[in-house]
Parts: sequence; structure tokens; C-alpha cells
Amino acid sequence: MTPTLHPPVLDQSALDLTSLTSARTLLVALDFDGVIAPLQDDPRTSTPLPASAEAVAQIAALPRTPVGYISGRNMAVLQDLSKAPANAIFIGSHGLETDFSALGRAGLAPSGTAAEAPVTTPSAAEAPAATPADAEAPTHSPSDAGFSTPLTQEEDEALAALDGALDDIRSRTPADGFGELRVERKPLGRTAHTRGTSPNRAEFFLAELDAVAERMPHLRSFSGHAMTEFAVRMETKGHGLARMIEATGADAVVFLGDDTTDEDAFAYLNERDDLVTLPVKVGTQDTCAPFRIADPDAVSAFLARLADARATSLRG
Repeated sequence: MTPTLHPPVLDQSALDLTSLTSARTLLVALDFDGVIAPLQDDPRTSTPLPASAEAVAQIAALPRTPVGYISGRNMAVLQDLSKAPANAIFIGSHGLETDFSALGRAGLAPSGTAAEAPVTTPSAAEAPAATPADAEAPTHSPSDAGFSTPLTQEEDEALAALDGALDDIRSRTPADGFGELRVERKPLGRTAHTRGTSPNRAEFFLAELDAVAERMPHLRSFSGHAMTEFAVRMETKGHGLARMIEATGADAVVFLGDDTTDEDAFAYLNERDDLVTLPVKVGTQDTCAPFRIADPDAVSAFLARLADARATSLRG
């Protein structure tokens, strides 16, 4: 018997948009993988569904309707893969990186908000590997990416120790099975991916990653879709969403997320009774979000409907 989901999966047409679309400033906040882009065994191949990309562009073109991406991806990769509109804003690395520069360029940032804060840029040693020469140019410059303060010596040493532990795990990969532990380097952490590995290797990797988390309690660690994340700072997607709301001055927020790491943002919205909110879980994982839709195709239909309804409301 299929277990009953709480909340149940709704057709996206059942989500009431009335209060959102009539708001003065509506923030549309989106996770990327599993929401705008279907999950892939190789995260480097992720790409937005065309219908979602079109709907996001329509929303971002509307007055007082900022679009923000909140992802575990590091900023440069998120801005490249998302193919987001030029006026989109970003939270990367599960809340650790911020780029609200589009608000300042458009003159949209409320005075004294985070969008006006200076941004520091990762050093060349911390930057992600260059994309192939024939890759499509990113809409946003990776130099816009940053975080509140540079790495401290203590944080740098913690990352070096983490790299050593992850290298040790990979050196002991079981001979049987297939697939490798893929480590994604981020300015303030690392993500170890097990998607695409055989069950026996996935089990080995996850047990070893859990052991690393126990040995390094000073790091923030958490798990998501076939991945384990380690970070030297404790911000979450909830912190990132809070910064987005403050920077945009939004009085209404919709957030769509599919992963365990999105639960911090859902929990944050659940506490904001001063705002109109619509937290929506995508997929079948356990959630504290009050609403759920099925998959990225449902997201595409939802965003298209939201774009039409918001445009109609703004026309009055």
C-alpha cells in the first residue's frame, strides 16, 4: 500500500494565488535542482525545463515581482546553469553565498538593506573549475558572487582537514560496484555526491560521511538527495530567504523547494505571519510545508499560471 503523504500531492491548479498576485511586492523564490531543473545523476548536466525558464522570464519582467534562486549550488555554477533572467537575485551554497547586485543595478533595493552591502569574492584558488570553451556564457558574472566575510584561518584549516578526510574516503572505495564519490568544492564547504553509484558503494560512502560528521562537529553537516553537505558556517536556506525578503521589501512570498535542505526555508515562512506566504514542497519527501505538488512539470504549469495571474492583477 502506498503511504499517505502529508500534505497530499495537489494539482498545481488547486493552489490559491489570489493573495499573492494582489500583493504590492511579490517575491518568487525557487530552488533549482528538482524544481526548475529535473534531478540528474550528473549535476553538471542539469538544465531548466523550457516551460519553467519561459515562465520565470515572464515573472521577472513584471513590476515589483523579483525572482530569486535559493540553491545548494555554489554561486558561479548556479548562475551559469540556471540561465536565470539578468535581474534575478541569488542565494548559493545553502544560504552561505549572496548576490543581490541585480536589485542595486535596477534601483530596486530598499535603502539600508542587504542588497547595498559590499560583496567579497572568492579567491582564484576557491573558484570552481572553468567551464568548457564551447559552453554557453553565463547570464550573470561569477564575480558578483560573495559572502559576508572572507575565510578565516580557522575556517581555511577546517576545509583543508575536510578535504583530507574526503580524499581518504575516496581512496578506500570498495573494489566491487561502480560509481565514484564526487566532491563539489564550494567557497565555504564541500558537497559529497553519491548519485549514480552502486548500492554497496553508496552505503559505504554514506557511512563514512556520517563518521566524518561525527569527528568534525564544528562543521555544519546535513544530507539531501544522494548528497552530504559540509560547511564551515551555520547559515541555512532559511537565513538566505530572510535576507531576500528584507532586500526586496516583499510583502508576499512564494517558495518552491524539493530537498531536505529546503525545510529550513519552509519553517521560516511558516513563522512569518506578517507576510502572505505560499511554501510549496515539490515531490514526496517529508516536509513542514503546508502544500505539495508533484514534480518539475507541475512547477512549470504553476509558474505559468502565476505569471498570467500576476500580470492580470498588475494591469488592474
